Amino acid sequence: MRSKTMLLFISILELCFVMSGCGFLRNSHKVYMGFDKADYTIVAEEDTHGGFNGDGSYYLILDCSAAHDKALDIVKEWNPMPLSENLKLIMYGGEKDGISYSFELAEEAHWPIIEHGYYKFNDKQSDDPADDSELFNRHSFNFEIAAYDTDNKLFYYFRFDT
Repeated sequence: MRSKTMLLFISILELCFVMSGCGFLRNSHKVYMGFDKADYTIVAEEDTHGGFNGDGSYYLILDCSAAHDKALDIVKEWNPMPLSENLKLIMYGGEKDGISYSFELAEEAHWPIIEHGYYKFNDKQSDDPADDSELFNRHSFNFEIAAYDTDNKLFYYFRFDT
């Protein structure tokens, strides 16, 4: 009886290894701000999260040319470009009230300046996640931001955790 149980356990374990190698157990249908990676062409992607606290950044760029109408439906409730003043400062750097902001996260996220499109912001440290007004009034950042460039049909996603 015990050997049958062990044989069953080993068979299940082997099946899990085989399936994970084939991609069946991987999360290939990850959704970012409504955009399912599996529905679009991945242009670029990198995740630097790790270590004890899980700090790091993640960026994703998707080509939405083949499903532009679907992308437009997702962003219809988003904010129209340009980014708010605080989001411009955190992404591109600049100066406000005599203070220089040199984060320039757009470079890390491979974001160009987007002229036409929509954006969405989610601050994980705020009671109102869409509000960026308190972004610079804390000691760490934990947010995600996405933009859809309607001119180039590209979706940009960036998550930053410190």
